[in-house]
Amino acid sequence: MYSPEIKAQIRKGRSRFIAMAITYFLGAFNDNFFKQAAMLLAVGAGLSGLQGTATMLFSLPFILFSAYAGWFADRYSKKNVVVGAKFIEFSAMLVGAYGLITLNWSCILAMVFIMAAQSTLFGPAINGSIPELYPKEYVTTANAVIKLVTTLAILAGIGLAGLALDQAWFATAIPFGRLLVAILVLLVAGIGLLVSFGVVKRPAAGARESFPWLGPIHSLADLYRVRRDGLLLTTIAGDAFFYFVSSIVVLVINVMGLTELGMSQTMTSLLVVSLMVGVCCGSFLAAKIASGPGWYRFMGWALLVMGCGLVGAFMALHFGGQTIRLPLLIMALVVAGCGGGLFLIPLTSFIQLRPRADQKGKIIAVSNFAAFSGIFMSGVCFDILNRTMAPSAAMLVLGLVVGGAALCFGFTFKRYGQENSPC
Repeated sequence: MYSPEIKAQIRKGRSRFIAMAITYFLGAFNDNFFKQAAMLLAVGAGLSGLQGTATMLFSLPFILFSAYAGWFADRYSKKNVVVGAKFIEFSAMLVGAYGLITLNWSCILAMVFIMAAQSTLFGPAINGSIPELYPKEYVTTANAVIKLVTTLAILAGIGLAGLALDQAWFATAIPFGRLLVAILVLLVAGIGLLVSFGVVKRPAAGARESFPWLGPIHSLADLYRVRRDGLLLTTIAGDAFFYFVSSIVVLVINVMGLTELGMSQTMTSLLVVSLMVGVCCGSFLAAKIASGPGWYRFMGWALLVMGCGLVGAFMALHFGGQTIRLPLLIMALVVAGCGGGLFLIPLTSFIQLRPRADQKGKIIAVSNFAAFSGIFMSGVCFDILNRTMAPSAAMLVLGLVVGGAALCFGFTFKRYGQENSPC
């Protein structure tokens, strides 16, 4: 239980964070709603390889611009950064809406890149705000709540994308579903921009470091300097591994649902939703059992659960009867997501707590750089898996890879955790 003073700080933090959380929710919804709709259209048109291309384009701004985003978050008020990011998002959605209406893949891919650029700018600002507003005893729980908000946004975005595309309310020259998606992304982007003006303005952290003109070179240099803190470096590596694997899993699910299982766009999206429901459950489990000074002891076990879920997805399709195959697949994906959430939340909390106040934006940006380098590689790896094996077989391969990583990370976290007690 928290002391009365900590409870008062938590209540104050919540009241100041609500506009930021709503802005984050709307941005995460729009991002995933558009991307899932575009990917479903690509797979349906026989262009499943575009999923890998889109994934690499989405990760590229985080690799190129993370150093700049961290500098802005540490140098200026985070409200100003957020409002600027939302203007970029609205511009991206204008390009993306035109691309969807005309089915212009160049515009759609350009929108993915621009949207990622605004997410690059937005990430250090919101993640750096959490330890500023809440006492450190509550940061893991706050991250679990934020992960719930984000997961709900992702669930809604992914789940509604397939549903919207399947709609045909009116006979139109352009398929009505595409028009509906274009209208919704512009509407949500506009609302998010308006809400961002309600974010509470706090003083800047006061960092005085020079502007990182070399961008990714600075990110690599900052990442190299992190090696002095073995636990922080392992945490950043674990975060990058999670996003590498989870990105491939989502792409594989889209192809598996539409081609291997012959599902509708709506049902395929619901398979991804089941994975995210698991992430949500795992996030809250992490707040209960993986907070405090011994959080690192759970990391190997969390990855093992994730790996078992992915292997279970393969087994559900190949060894389950026709009537129970889909329920078993959904259960396996929920288990995989649960392990992923249990693994991710303690890492996110530690990355926020570990740096000094005037370096939080920089370290979070370094973490984003590493994570999206992993996502960039996931696009390459997905293309290889997509060309060489069935989606269900790819699930088995991913499950075995995660199981092997569970042993490596379990040992490494235990070693550095015992040597260097976390915050």
